[in-house]
Amino acid sequence: MPTFVIIIPMMIYGIIFTIGLINAINPRFMWGKFESWKATKEPTETFFLIRRIGGVVVMIIITVIALFPYIMSIRYP
Repeated sequence: MPTFVIIIPMMIYGIIFTIGLINAINPRFMWGKFESWKATKEPTETFFLIRRIGGVVVMIIITVIALFPYIMSIRYP
């Protein structure tokens, strides 16, 4: 199997994981970079809490997707 078949998806997974990590650590930064231009005032704390939870969920899903082929290739006795 060519290496780009493995490397390209892992790079995409890494980018999505990084976006989820930044959302989990500092959701205000991501809101400021991508959504502040269309807002008249800063959103509530609940909005940032939901973004933080969403970032954690994205990181879990991407980790499971990235490790799924390795988990399925394990041979149990």
